[in-house]
Amino acid sequence: MRWPEAIAAHVGDRRPVAVTDGQSGAGIVRLYGDAGDLFLKTGRGHVRQLVLDEAKRLRWSNGRIPAPRVVAAVEEADAAWLLTTPLPGVSAGDFIKADRARAVAVAEAMAAFLLQLHAVPVADCPFDSGVAAWLPVVRRLVVDGLVDTDDFDDEHGGWSAERVLAKVEEMAWAERGRVVVHGDFSLGNIIIGDDGAIVGCIDVGRLGVGDPYRDIFIGWRDLGGFGAAAQAAFLAALGIDTLDPQRRELHRALDELF
Repeated sequence: MRWPEAIAAHVGDRRPVAVTDGQSGAGIVRLYGDAGDLFLKTGRGHVRQLVLDEAKRLRWSNGRIPAPRVVAAVEEADAAWLLTTPLPGVSAGDFIKADRARAVAVAEAMAAFLLQLHAVPVADCPFDSGVAAWLPVVRRLVVDGLVDTDDFDDEHGGWSAERVLAKVEEMAWAERGRVVVHGDFSLGNIIIGDDGAIVGCIDVGRLGVGDPYRDIFIGWRDLGGFGAAAQAAFLAALGIDTLDPQRRELHRALDELF
């Protein structure tokens, strides 16, 4: 496996094992070694920029948000590599699957983590994760045929990517609020330790200032796979009685396009 020299120097004799459960389009390997494990993310084509964006956001997150630490990042004309430390734990989804009775407690912990993230001063964050900032990105994905329409939620089953994009454009007015958002607050991106406490988040390539519903909707949707009680606990811990239907549908449609 060929890596740039600046990456290979850190990898050493670690053993690479492919990670197959991500949905970012990047190639990810976990590097196992006696000196400590590392993760290597590689992006080519349009994914190259996502990897570079994540490296910038991880460096900014250091000391502000619990997230992996950048060991090395390398950019070439057609590819990018990002080498990071791991977080000690498993994804929130895997933690619940091991014991579904944990779902409500995990939902409440996710809400507490989200409130802390959304309290980070907006003035400190140089990244824009508002709908207007992402529209040029998703338009390009649609034009290039890179949207997986087979993965759409039931509400958009049978829709074309162009139709979903038009819905986002029509509903962009519903965006409200400006906080620091994770941008992909899914169960796979929240890491939980053995004691059930959240140790941090991964995949921060869409982190930036935006509508808090960008995170709230994704977290709520994912928790739905473990029952309505988990969803209700998540919203209650956030101080929300019911989701704003228009903001919910805006962010549902936008998320379909990534």
